[in-house]
Amino acid sequence: MIPGPTYVYACPDCQYRVTKRSLASGNTFGATHYSDMRVDAPMMPSYPRITKCERCDCTFWLDEETKVEGAIMPRIAHFYDDGFTPSETKNPAFGDQLELDPAKELEREEIKDALFMKVQRNDDDELYLRYLLMWAYHKQLEDGSLMREALNKDLDYVKNIDAILNLIKEDENGHLFRAELNRFAGRFERSLELL
Repeated sequence: MIPGPTYVYACPDCQYRVTKRSLASGNTFGATHYSDMRVDAPMMPSYPRITKCERCDCTFWLDEETKVEGAIMPRIAHFYDDGFTPSETKNPAFGDQLELDPAKELEREEIKDALFMKVQRNDDDELYLRYLLMWAYHKQLEDGSLMREALNKDLDYVKNIDAILNLIKEDENGHLFRAELNRFAGRFERSLELL
């Protein structure tokens, strides 16, 4: 794994700054692949594409529109800690902050809020958020903080699965993934038909 630059992004509402790392090169050696399309790869970590501002609670995308032009953190920050504290000399790219924290991943309820507020700009954004929501549920199943019985009664979960089925194209991921999504939703007969 070769880390790339760490970029600075500003909240569009209050200009609060956060950082986001990038990868110059990575690989999937030793990765764990899940049937819900999630991949845990130690040598290819994923970084959030969307975050929530800690100052004003605005949910915003970490993209070219919110990137602070020319603000790239020194690469040495990758190897020592998650944050980077500059010297007392004020860096104009940091706005009114002396130090910057990394952008945080959205939690399950924050993802639901983002979808409700329709922060997605296109189908790709929506699919990304819906995958994140599905994975958040599944991670809770894995760690035991959510029981299968409770998940089966959660209408938001099933609606999210249905939305993913509507968003993915017929040729994308094939019938196997569609069968798995139907299995997640408890539609076992439909899953067997697809298989």
